[in-house]
Amino acid sequence: MPGAPARFFSQGTIAAAVLTLAFLAAPAVSSAGTADFAVAVRAGTPGVGLDLDLGLSPSFGMRVGFAGFNVNHNINTSDVNYEGRLKLRTITGLLDWYVFRGAFHLTAGVAGNGTKLDVVGQPTQGSYTINGATYSSSQLGSLSGELKFGNSVSPYVGFGWGNPAGDSGRVHFLFDVGAIYGGTPSVTLTAQCGPAAPPGSPLCNQAQSDVASEQAQLRHKADILQWYPVVSLGIGVRF
Repeated sequence: MPGAPARFFSQGTIAAAVLTLAFLAAPAVSSAGTADFAVAVRAGTPGVGLDLDLGLSPSFGMRVGFAGFNVNHNINTSDVNYEGRLKLRTITGLLDWYVFRGAFHLTAGVAGNGTKLDVVGQPTQGSYTINGATYSSSQLGSLSGELKFGNSVSPYVGFGWGNPAGDSGRVHFLFDVGAIYGGTPSVTLTAQCGPAAPPGSPLCNQAQSDVASEQAQLRHKADILQWYPVVSLGIGVRF
């Protein structure tokens, strides 16, 4: 999607984080020769994306990347069925430490996380049941919501296998496991009253109150997403 990274993340913040990683790795670079460069394609829980890898020394490497994907999935709560659209958008700036100067590495860095979930409530047999109350589709015209992470820039920690910019061959298979701490997710749920319950009427006010209770239930269920798991497989080519 053209321009998507610019809409979701502060480019200055990501650039500053990448520069910080480079500064931390400077002692390793000073003793290394010409850095090796690699391009890697990865697919996993953050989506499908591309990494640019820089081999700073036999012990350290740095990478920046972008991954994204759209997933449609239905979500069922105790009262409402939702059509969900998960939009994965992640920019990363990571430092890899190859502990034994081999393929195994420990990873730390930052992730610009624009992942969000858009939902649209669907009536069951022409009605919505919200917080135990039932409303016809003419009383409650639409129900939609959004879930997104609390932090737009988050820390990442993990480990993995594979050094795409390493000297032992040109093609490398890659595997990473880690987690992004996205903070407490924010949840919004919005309802539009229909012609049978015009705005300001007691029935519309009651519906809005029930929607607020439904939002609180969704917010409670979303707490599990403070840590977003990262599992990815990939292949890298060194140049």
